Amino acid sequence: MENDITKKYRIGVIPDKSIAVLPFVNISSDPENEYFSDGVTEEIINALTKIKGLKVIARTSSFSFKGKNEDVREIGRLLGVATLLEGSVRRVKKRVRITAQLINSSDGTHFWSKNFDREMDDIFELQDEISLLIADQIRENFGHFDIQEHLFDSHTKSVEAYNEYHKGRYFQLKWNVDDFYNAILHYKNAIDTDSDYPLPYYGMIMCYAYLYSWNAISKEEAVSITNKLLSTVKGINSDLPEYHLVVSNSTILFDWNLDLAHEELQKALQIYPDYSDALEALAGLYIVTGWFEEALQIIDKALKVNPLSANHYFMKGNVLYFAAEYQEAIPYFNKALEIQPQMNLAILLKMSCAVLLGDEAEFKKLTVENRHFSFSEYYQQLYSLLKGEKLSELPANDFENEFYPWELYFHIHSGNTDKAIEKLEYGLECKNGLYFCFRHDPFLQPIRNNEYYQVLESKYLRFSFTKTEQEMPERNEAVKMNPGEIEYFLDTLQKAMNEEQIFLDASLSLKTLSEKLKIHPNKLSWLINDYHNKNFNEFINQFRLANFKKIAVDKRNSHLTILGMAYESGFNSKTVFNAYFKKMENTTPGNWLKKAKQ
Repeated sequence: MENDITKKYRIGVIPDKSIAVLPFVNISSDPENEYFSDGVTEEIINALTKIKGLKVIARTSSFSFKGKNEDVREIGRLLGVATLLEGSVRRVKKRVRITAQLINSSDGTHFWSKNFDREMDDIFELQDEISLLIADQIRENFGHFDIQEHLFDSHTKSVEAYNEYHKGRYFQLKWNVDDFYNAILHYKNAIDTDSDYPLPYYGMIMCYAYLYSWNAISKEEAVSITNKLLSTVKGINSDLPEYHLVVSNSTILFDWNLDLAHEELQKALQIYPDYSDALEALAGLYIVTGWFEEALQIIDKALKVNPLSANHYFMKGNVLYFAAEYQEAIPYFNKALEIQPQMNLAILLKMSCAVLLGDEAEFKKLTVENRHFSFSEYYQQLYSLLKGEKLSELPANDFENEFYPWELYFHIHSGNTDKAIEKLEYGLECKNGLYFCFRHDPFLQPIRNNEYYQVLESKYLRFSFTKTEQEMPERNEAVKMNPGEIEYFLDTLQKAMNEEQIFLDASLSLKTLSEKLKIHPNKLSWLINDYHNKNFNEFINQFRLANFKKIAVDKRNSHLTILGMAYESGFNSKTVFNAYFKKMENTTPGNWLKKAKQ
């Protein structure tokens, strides 16, 4: 049964101009080419995100359907999109064949499908071509937005470096220590092939950050390697949103420089306002500042483009948890665990909520379910302390590989305030991530009135930025037309329809019509939408429908079938013709014709 959270994020009008790119299927004989098909998918997603006015679902949510045989209508419903792109990739030696289909998610019909057969050396141009064709089709069917001349930027001219980078991404996104090391090897290979290729540097930086966070390498090693990589890539390209995100993540992880982190996240979001990873990071930063309402607004924006991200749901629960809204936080942790059952942090915070709410039945249930984790024992000890019981000694553990500052909690709730303050100060001085949200950690409440605690609170994690966010600049600003141009092209368009009957050409597209009228496609699309209040296909099909009705009642055409007359009028699909006819006439073509002949 659908839970309230899933329902919340699918409710509302699905925007017409929206798409999810599903993982392209690897149909190569070599299963190791999986990285390549994943890479093609991700690059098309990245290309489409450059179009202002088009909602593009983030990789995480699209890839949640990888290997699953879900009905496209259900996928569209869950992701909140009007269109889906699916396809396959076959790579044989130096050639690649890509098949792509653009699908109407409301009924599963195909808007467009095409096969591409190219040399591997043409892979960059091919991905740009596919992205532009997809954007054209969405615009023709759903309404105006501007499209740039090019959407895809490989950031390298080397196909070998490109391949190595996507092998790295493939391993990085397996999310385990061994595969982080595998990813690093491929990223290094990419850099060895093209040292000016920025994306592998970003990938390596993230891998080393995860290795440090997961206690696989020391902080000293992580800082040393990361600083060298950041220094190098800054000189290559510091204008990409990924660059600003890795700088922000690194400074949060290692330096706790909140002002710099905030500045870099703002830069990333100025370039790419729907960058869900940056939005999540900003929401997390606002937990530290205590701006919970703003954090919720930001993570909600991330969920709109990445509605099946376990991390985003966890972050929303995290915001509510630190805002002391424990009951409201629990469903979001549940949703995160539904998507990613091994997310231990979500289990931890659920248990914390149960403790803080005094829900003994739920707490006992969770401790039994998670008894194989060491933190289950620690929670039981902490719960006992909160109920006023005494511990004879701390649990025997160095706590180094835990997600929580357990030793600090035990000292606080055992009444060992001096030891607690000493432990807290040491953790803050070392910039230990366990203490990053200490200002709002509910388990620190008993020591907040301590004078020296207040000194620590004023000393660490200071910031000077304000709540006022910068306005996100308009991307891909609409092409302006003066009144004279508008009048001329409206007249030219009308003549092309009424006198030349160009609509009879079944292959007519916005691009071919714009070439005939000698007007930029962006201008023509805007003109049709703004002055005729129709998308391109609706505008053309009204003329085709009128022509069909005219010839259908002509006795000279009695030998023609209904479908034949539809094709004569410019329609090239039985499904499109029937659907459009019923929408406009509220009946079927056959019933209409019977009445018209009476």
